[in-house]
Amino acid sequence: MVLKLAMSDLLKVLRIGHETSIRGSGISLREAMARADYAGLRQKFGAQDLVTLIEADKVLIEQWLAYSEDKRTSGGWYILSNGEIGQVGQPESRVVFESIEEAIAEYVVRELEFWAKEERSA
Repeated sequence: MVLKLAMSDLLKVLRIGHETSIRGSGISLREAMARADYAGLRQKFGAQDLVTLIEADKVLIEQWLAYSEDKRTSGGWYILSNGEIGQVGQPESRVVFESIEEAIAEYVVRELEFWAKEERSA
């Protein structure tokens, strides 16, 4: 069951991408996720909970597109400005969303969950 979180908690999650870039704090993804308490929050929200916040702050779109473009790994997910998300080398994972806001929200959840699972299995 997905529970509603405070907007401030959801914004912490949405800022992870920027925090890891050189345009932000330049910290590791692991550190950014820890600072946002991603592990503690994850089961309390879904992608749809993020859409309204992304619609209200279009800068988040640019930040997550930049995060995806700046990645230096084929792991995790990618997002394109046409609303497509997917995983490199896995064409069956490709999904195109009707709006970039929905695509960003889904990308954030899938990308962060991918790396959280990697961390838990390490």
